[in-house]
Amino acid sequence: MEDTAVSMRNFFWHKTFLTAMFLLSAIYLMVFGANAIADDAHRKGHGQRDDKTSSFLDHGKADEGNEFTGESTAWIFAAANLTVVFSLLARGLTRYAPLSADVKDRVKRLNQTQKKRLMRFHYFLNPLALILAFIHFSLSRCRSTSLPEWGLIVMAILAGIGMMVKYKVSPKIIRRTVYQIHTNPFLLGCLLLLLLIGHSIID
Repeated sequence: MEDTAVSMRNFFWHKTFLTAMFLLSAIYLMVFGANAIADDAHRKGHGQRDDKTSSFLDHGKADEGNEFTGESTAWIFAAANLTVVFSLLARGLTRYAPLSADVKDRVKRLNQTQKKRLMRFHYFLNPLALILAFIHFSLSRCRSTSLPEWGLIVMAILAGIGMMVKYKVSPKIIRRTVYQIHTNPFLLGCLLLLLLIGHSIID
């Protein structure tokens, strides 16, 4: 009976997480689609007009991003969190996939090995990505939306919590909670969607 209750709880939270990610993805697609349609209509209807249109187009150029620092940040952030992606996939397989005990044990051992080899890059590259993100923000200009700023704030918070986990600077009574917050995949998903939606609006 207790095992059934635990299974139902796990199913509920898993379903809730998937639903939330689906809704956030749908919002992103709607925003991206609306923005693309608006840009297309803008180019067709106002592409080459008089001086008033020219001044309007100049205003449209208010949103500018430094491409080099933005792409560098994205690639370094992806490399830094490759081990996290592997770990989430491994945990998902061992918890929800109908695998034999032997296969699950192999997946767990493989996950432990990759974390031992790649986690050092996670701790080194994430702060570097955060520094580059701040440089990218200082070299960019965005008046259409504040979502990139919120993404940067969330990224800084997650990095700060990660440093607390790494060096165990938080009080012991909340150390487990701090670790759970940092390793929560929902927060990482929200961060990525904030950045994607914000940059799609700018583009």
